Amino acid sequence: MKPKKVWYAPREMQFTRYQTEWALEHLAELRIGLWPPEASNYIDLSLGERGGKTNASFVVPVEIAAELEVRLEHTGIDGIMLEAIVSWGKSEQSVAISFSMSIWTVRKRCKQALRYIASGPNRRWHNTKKRKAVTYKEYLRK
Repeated sequence: MKPKKVWYAPREMQFTRYQTEWALEHLAELRIGLWPPEASNYIDLSLGERGGKTNASFVVPVEIAAELEVRLEHTGIDGIMLEAIVSWGKSEQSVAISFSMSIWTVRKRCKQALRYIASGPNRRWHNTKKRKAVTYKEYLRK
């Protein structure tokens, strides 16, 4: 298993499990158009620039945030619980109390939602050459 990275560049985002979880942790920053800085004292603003920019600097973070929100919406309540725990910093216990569930059930449903939304660049609910479209309910039945 690959070790979990602390930071991802925008061009690295493929919506793997670790990348999706990292993006969820920084969802508030992405929504306002800021890419979280790398965890060091030095930030090279010209890093990754090739010639002139075609988009404003806030476009990519907002697009990533919008993609995450669309993916979360497909998971319903489970996506809300996942967002509350990972993005908002709520404890599993407080979410379990709010939804009248056991902590074990909340953990399980969040894990399932994360697996569903971390499907790589191809969304699970779209047909591709390699995979038939699957709704979240169908995914849970497997």
